[in-house]
Amino acid sequence: MKRVFVLILAMAVCLTPAAASDDLHSEQYRNLAEYWAPTIYQDVNDSYLTRADIPTKFNYDGDWRGDNNWENLENYPQIPSAYFSVRETLTHYFIEYDFYYPRDDGPIDLERHENDLEGCILVVRKDGTEFGRLQLMETQAHNHWYQYSNDSDITSGSDNIDGGILLDGYRPTLYISANGIGTDAGHGVKAYDGSGANGGDGIVFRFTTGDAVMPIDTAGSYTQVYDYALVSMDELWNRRYDTGGAGHTYNNWGHFHGDTYTDSSCTLPWIKDDPDDGPLYEGVYWSDPAFFIDTHLNGLGDFSHTYVFNPYYTHKITAIDITSCANKDTFNDESDIYLNISVDGLTYINQNHWKDNQAPKDVKKSIFWGKEQAEFGDEYSESFNTIYFARQDNSEVVIEVLDKDGTSGDDTMGVLTAFPAPGTTVTWTDQATSTGETRVSAIIEAR
Repeated sequence: MKRVFVLILAMAVCLTPAAASDDLHSEQYRNLAEYWAPTIYQDVNDSYLTRADIPTKFNYDGDWRGDNNWENLENYPQIPSAYFSVRETLTHYFIEYDFYYPRDDGPIDLERHENDLEGCILVVRKDGTEFGRLQLMETQAHNHWYQYSNDSDITSGSDNIDGGILLDGYRPTLYISANGIGTDAGHGVKAYDGSGANGGDGIVFRFTTGDAVMPIDTAGSYTQVYDYALVSMDELWNRRYDTGGAGHTYNNWGHFHGDTYTDSSCTLPWIKDDPDDGPLYEGVYWSDPAFFIDTHLNGLGDFSHTYVFNPYYTHKITAIDITSCANKDTFNDESDIYLNISVDGLTYINQNHWKDNQAPKDVKKSIFWGKEQAEFGDEYSESFNTIYFARQDNSEVVIEVLDKDGTSGDDTMGVLTAFPAPGTTVTWTDQATSTGETRVSAIIEAR
């Protein structure tokens, strides 16, 4: 393999998607996903059964039960596979690849669980060519995200640049750890750095035609090369309500069901969260990758938040404007207002994204993330005021306005609450909150 670091330029593209099944939305982008499919350097650990380190399909054993995948591992072949999904904005493609393993094994029970899923996102800038240009890559290991780019204009935002991208021709390369214990274990995904395989044994998965077969020889340090298949992530997304534990795919919302060592194994992308990556919360990378990437990194250039294609959200919220109707601070001083937007009780927007200090009474203020005195700062590539969530249907959506108080708990200035059913829109125009102390204009769209 030729090791090359390249400077990745920012330009613009239009890809004509192929026909696709209505149920497998990302299939229309299969050509794009195949073109950019990363080359995978998969470490293996024969102490925990080598085939447990082969990424495959969740239903490799012919069913959609989550509680027999550990046990069936030695009874069915594991066809090397990766799940893919795509979102498209006016300026970029966001191509997600997820890698599923029936076992996450190790020497202690704390390290073990049935069903495991880790992944990565490629950010591809449209540039007028058929497949665009790779601009950056983020990978996931144990609920932490790592950022990589060869574009020197891209700098840290809420998270740090962790290195460059080693290329296999034009494709990015990944390293995926084996079963075991410690930080370099458990199928964590990072950029490949050119190192040999741990313990001297590892497999290379390089996409060619997708006509994959189960590896029969894993000897040597990345000397054996196998093809892998690409499977639409819609197969798992479309089953997101198959919950209930025994006999089901999922234990509850966003958790695989597994009954070996733990009854609530690995999370799905629509609820994953990195606790250390700044003001980004549960599942945003799945439902709103433009928001996710633009928060993590700066220097992205022309970067749109307007989606051309994104079927992987349930709620879209647009916060338009707000008016303070009360002076909440001591001695009738003007309020320092911010929004707390939550779905199912989980906060997604807060003072990090928009806050107006000393908001004058009865003056309407437009809302754009990062503006006024947002505590995260004005870090975004364009002005926008939307966010996309992936939650359960008929979820409670709450917009609360609060007065920031540095010496005590923040004071509420009222709430607005809605339970939009799928396919409906709730529109608030200068709507008074529950206390009458603020008025809010916002739109909530439920898919």
